[in-house]
Amino acid sequence: MKKCAVINDLSGFGKCSLGAAIPIISSMGCEVHPLPTAVLSNQTAYDSYDIVSLTDSMGRFIEQWKKLGASFDAILTGFVCDEKQIDIINAFADDFKADNTIFVVDPVMADNGSLYDCYTSVMCEKIKRLCYKADVITPNTAELAFIAEEPYSENIDDIKAYCLKLINNGIKNIVVTGLKKGDKISNVVYDRSRYTVIAGSLSGGYFSGTGDIFASIITGGLMRGLSVVKSAELATNFISTCACDSKSSSGNDGVNFEKFLYMLTNYDYQEELNCEK
Repeated sequence: MKKCAVINDLSGFGKCSLGAAIPIISSMGCEVHPLPTAVLSNQTAYDSYDIVSLTDSMGRFIEQWKKLGASFDAILTGFVCDEKQIDIINAFADDFKADNTIFVVDPVMADNGSLYDCYTSVMCEKIKRLCYKADVITPNTAELAFIAEEPYSENIDDIKAYCLKLINNGIKNIVVTGLKKGDKISNVVYDRSRYTVIAGSLSGGYFSGTGDIFASIITGGLMRGLSVVKSAELATNFISTCACDSKSSSGNDGVNFEKFLYMLTNYDYQEELNCEK
């Protein structure tokens, strides 16, 4: 089985971060090796939460992994607490990213046009630099604007222009999540040769953790040999199905993804590979 290191927080409630990545990537037939950045009572969109940062432990954990001779087919990064954690992740990528290792960065830093409260200008700059090391980044529309250093926009032409700017500056592949229009929510895949818009049903509004689910499926799909576009299609369909089933749930509680994991386990990855050939 292929191995994926996932660097993210663990939240007790909210069905996000490691709580989503571990079952999602495991259901896709890959091992998950979590490196927690923090432990939270619940994700940060609730009215209150408690958090224990693991900044001082991450380096010690990584040293133990080195003693084990660990190697990874993919690395996925998510939520960070402070500047030092970004430096640790940057060094982790240098140490563990081999030529065939897939590096996916989910720049969890903003939403609805605003940076998260914990983010400083220095953290923004360091996340931008980390994005240029990645094989794929999965920003939402707000994060894309900050990384591209452009005004926040939900306009598809602006999204395309921002992606093209980043591609021309050296970022390899971009999947922009959560572009809302009418009763559809679209994800835009942009690489050096083309852009693809993948639309899904918009159901129930905001849900915690969908970005984490999306990045996890992108990572798992790439590990199973799918293209970025095929991985994004799988992620879009999966999240749309989960969201439709979660209409009555609180958005902060996340989507009911557990009962749809069979969609990932039973997906015919080999058939898709044959079709792409």
